[in-house]
Amino acid sequence: MKLRRIFITCCLIFGLLCSASAKPLSKEKIVFSSNRDGNWEIYIMNPDGTRQERLTYDRAVDCEPVISPRGDRILFTSNRGGTRDLYLMDVDGRNVRPLFGVSEAYRTEPAWSPDGKRIAYSQRAFGGINIYTAKADGTEIKPIERLKSAHSGYPSWSSDGTEIAFVVADEIHWASRQIRFSNLETDDQETLFPDDFPRMFQPAYASVGDKIAFVWFRPAEKQQSIFVVNRDGSYLRRIKSLVATYPAWAPSGDELIYTEGVIGSNSQIFKVNLTNLKLTQLTDDGSNYCGNWFSPPQLPVSPSLSLLSTLWGDVKIQVVSEEKK
Repeated sequence: MKLRRIFITCCLIFGLLCSASAKPLSKEKIVFSSNRDGNWEIYIMNPDGTRQERLTYDRAVDCEPVISPRGDRILFTSNRGGTRDLYLMDVDGRNVRPLFGVSEAYRTEPAWSPDGKRIAYSQRAFGGINIYTAKADGTEIKPIERLKSAHSGYPSWSSDGTEIAFVVADEIHWASRQIRFSNLETDDQETLFPDDFPRMFQPAYASVGDKIAFVWFRPAEKQQSIFVVNRDGSYLRRIKSLVATYPAWAPSGDELIYTEGVIGSNSQIFKVNLTNLKLTQLTDDGSNYCGNWFSPPQLPVSPSLSLLSTLWGDVKIQVVSEEKK
């Protein structure tokens, strides 16, 4: 019994050390889900589509991956525990664990806050689907929206972390889909284009600035397209027609990736330049769906005061030592 306790303790310590020593990504990467190997798994690739590598190996459905702002962890949805829920793993695919421990529930559509301290997600509960936030360790759960006669989903954080955009479904009628903004400091809410016919999906805040990409089906045109608009509703642009879905921004804000069905093939991931609208197909094997596009955090150009103090102290000590010799 004593040996068993020692073994368990060692495993826990080893797990903590592995988690703490996970090496963050040093280059831009796109994470996505694909069924190319016969099952839905998580993959990662370069922004030009090269070096597509599989990260998960489980018979469950693994999907909706998003990379943490630090680039050391991936949050994703999986039913490997029986119910679809949120899981974490190191960015190399190791150390997979449930985010909420034993409190399994139907949670999907995860999104990291810009500082990596909190997440937002959708959860099926109380007879509907609603938006919640939690700390990155699965504690301090807070509801953003609880709708009695409607549903909400697809949360996306603003670049400054003060607001979440999400979709409200079936509130006006059974087919309605509106994009709504919730201010996390004041709880005030606002609807994008409230007077238009609401069939809007999958909002995605840009990681810089205040632009939003989203999918919009306009019945008058009988067409579904990806649009980009400023947060205040100005400068609306149609970026891509046909059945394009799941837009996600490049870290620089000048490109989008999205998913689109290809004639004679399956759903593939494309990249579009927002300046010249040049398209690049990134995947061509199996069906593929976008996750997000990660870029390593930029270090400040000027050194911090603490770094200067440390370096000056080291130099001073070294000079004194040399003088004593």
